This record gives sequence, structure tokens and C-alpha cells, in this order.
Amino acid sequence: MKFKNRKKLQLHSIVVSALAIVLLLSSSVFFGACKKLVDVPKSSNLVLSKDVFATNEKATSAVLGLYNKMVALNLSMSNGGLTIYSALSADELYNPAPHTNYDPFSLNNIPSNNGIIYNNFWNTGYKNIYHANAILEGLNNSTTLNNVVKNQLIGETLVIRALYLFYLTNLYGDVPLVMTTNFERNALMARTAKEVVTEQLITDLKTAIELLPSAYASALRARVNSFTARSLLARVYLYKRDWNNAEIESTGVISSGIYSLESELNKTFTSSSKETIWQVVRENLNTAEAAVLIPVSATVLPGLALRENLLNSFELGDQRKSRWTAVNIVNNQRYYYPYKYKIRSGSTVGECLIVFRLAEQYLIRAEARAEQGDLRGAVLDLNILRTRSRAPVTAEISNPLPDLSLDLVKSSVLDAVYKERSNELFCEWGHRWFDLKRTAMANAVLSKLKPTWKAYAQLYPIPFEETQINIFLTQNSGYAN
Repeated sequence: MKFKNRKKLQLHSIVVSALAIVLLLSSSVFFGACKKLVDVPKSSNLVLSKDVFATNEKATSAVLGLYNKMVALNLSMSNGGLTIYSALSADELYNPAPHTNYDPFSLNNIPSNNGIIYNNFWNTGYKNIYHANAILEGLNNSTTLNNVVKNQLIGETLVIRALYLFYLTNLYGDVPLVMTTNFERNALMARTAKEVVTEQLITDLKTAIELLPSAYASALRARVNSFTARSLLARVYLYKRDWNNAEIESTGVISSGIYSLESELNKTFTSSSKETIWQVVRENLNTAEAAVLIPVSATVLPGLALRENLLNSFELGDQRKSRWTAVNIVNNQRYYYPYKYKIRSGSTVGECLIVFRLAEQYLIRAEARAEQGDLRGAVLDLNILRTRSRAPVTAEISNPLPDLSLDLVKSSVLDAVYKERSNELFCEWGHRWFDLKRTAMANAVLSKLKPTWKAYAQLYPIPFEETQINIFLTQNSGYAN
């Protein structure tokens, strides 16, 4: 009887997700210049109704609704949560004052019943994967859509689903590979090996690249294009240590001619940045990250501050420190905080949440080249980023952020890659947290910084609620249910 009750609870949870997609599809969606898209009529069986995918306008509205779901909950996985909580888990942020939400992550002591692990990450991820699966099934079964529109919408949805699966595996390790809307199958699915999920990501992203155009279908680069899919695929290959393919995909993005690095660092995170590959737009709202990271005034203690090890890693004349961090002085003590996004609040949207940007592709290619022995090519890529971050020469700093030598040995080049990734991508989408783990540096780095560090904390716990509902869902090592 206990098993049956658990199954009912899980099915109830998934039915709730199904009802949520009804609301998702029936809502009005705004993008770019806030043009109102077609309203999909409410229906109790809208998920299964062919009518949702009968016309190009309705099908497009369904997919745009999925974009809206990405940023529906502040500090969820896809709306600032990865940045905030993984930076606390790594060596980037700390909370100067005790905080119920932040302490478990900063101390790397997260219980399996932690609400953020469950609601903000796992639940958000799988609800949106379910929504993506429902849309994919509807699109694939439709016989009335224009093929060009249908292919683009399938490609967009595949990329969004791949993004969630990528992050779930990097947060939790092996996770269920949910690919359908079959309630009973999903309810009792065991964990899928991370390697299997990765291969599915590669397959899906390759398909998306074939289906998506290079041109953007919306203003502000708010909908994914083929180069968005290639950007994520380059990252997947990097994490897989498939250096050759990582270089191929990142080079494709860099050489596309669509993107360029902003010479003025303060423009990098604006909504019109030339560096942006994909950003998620919220109607009448700026980023959830800035709302959390920027203090309400210049005299208050920041809720989150940058760790000294990160601040000290910037070289003299590196404008990434002066442009992308700010400081409050409280009781004669300096508290630096991330200042990449600069608009804390306001209804005029000047900043959107950037998911992919060009600088990461240079870093991916540099690492891939170094691992393959092209040390000169790797250094040239790093120097491109250093050049754009270099401050003017002054009497105090005669040689700001100099170019790296082209004669560095492989170990030194890789060290430089990791350092540039830290300085360029700090407090963005969990890059540092994932870098520490994938390069096997987490134990060495975090054990020195955090006395209570345990190796098993590199993976977050599977949410307690899920392990109680699904008896086939095992817990990560080191965590108790």
C-alpha cells in the first residue's frame, strides 16, 4: 500500500505539471519589443489536443511560453539560481551574515530535504523538461504546420531541453533521462548514467543545428539559433573531453561573423551586447541576478560578497575587476560584490539574462587546442580576451595585463586557461563550480578554503521528496534520506 501511495503522489505531481503546461500555452507571451503573440484558448485537454499545434501562430506561442517558464521563478536553475548557489558552493561568493538559504551552500553542507535543491533546481528542471517533451510530441505529430516553422520550433525546444539535462547531470550526476510525457514511466524511472545522458544531448543538439537557421527569429537574440546549439554542443564536448569536436564547434561560432567581443566591458552584459549568443528576456524586468547581488544602497552590507581568493587572482590592469565588481564599505571593511549586471530594479529593460556569450567560446577553443598540443593557438585565444580586458597604461601600471608568452609549456597554458575562465566567467551559470569538478581541482582548492569540505559534496543530494516518491531513485553517496 505504501508503494501505491508513493506512485499516486508522483503521478499527481506529473499531472500538476501537465495542468501547468495548459496555463503555459494559454498565457499571452511577450518578446523583443513586447509584441503580443497569439493567445491559445484554454482547454481542459489542451496538452493532448491537436489544435495547439494546428497553426504556426499557436505552435510558436507554445514554444515562446516555454521560454517564459525559464524565468518564471526567481533564483531557479535557469533564472539566476545556478549563478548564486553554485558560486557559494565553489570559491567565488560567501554570505557575510548568516542566511538560511545561503549557509548550506557556502558550507557545502546541504541536507537532502533542502527546499532549494528540490524546488529551484530539480523541480524546475524536470517540469520544464516535461513541458518541452509535450511540445516536441505535439510538433512531431502535427501535419498542418509549415515545415520551416515546425523545424525551427523543434530545434528551439531541443536546445532548451538539452540545457536543463546538461545542468541536471552536472549538479546531481546520474539523473533520469525523461524523454516522453508518459506519466507512469516517468514516475518510476531510475537514474540514467551521465554518459548516456551526454550522448543524448549530443544527438539532440546535432539535430537542432540542422533544423535551426543562423538568423534570429526575435529581437534581442531572445530565441535560440543554430549557433546557440553549437555553443552548448561545444561546451558538452569540452566537458566530455572530446577536444577535437569542442574546437570544431567553438570555431564555428567564433568564425560565424555574427558575434564580436565588446571592447568596452561595461557593454558586455547589456541587452544589446554584440557578444551575446542567447539571452532570456523577461517582460518589464531586468535580471534576477542583479536584484540579488547588488545591494540596495552603497552603505549596507551586501547579502553576498566575493571571496578574497577571486579578487586577488586578477592581475594589475585587468579591467574585469574594475568594471565587473563593485564595493561597499561597511564599518571600515570592504565588501566586493559582482557587478556584471548593473540594473538592480526598474521596469525599463536594459539587461537580460545572458545564457551564452562569445568569450566562453574562445575559452573552450583555447582549452581544446591546448589539450591537443596547439599551444600557440591556445595562447592566441587567451590573449584576445586579455587584450579586450586591458586597462590603459598609466604611471602606476606601465604594463597592464600583458600578453601571455607564446612559448609556454602545456601545463602552463592549461593553468592560464583555468585562470582566464575564472576571471572571465566568475559568477555566471555555475562555470567555476563545474570547472573545479571536471578538472579534478575541487578537493585541492576547496579543502584549503573550507575546513568542513567533504569530497562527496561535489554532487548535490537527490531531493528527499523524490527518493521517497520513487523507490528506484537512489541517493548520492554521502547523503542520508
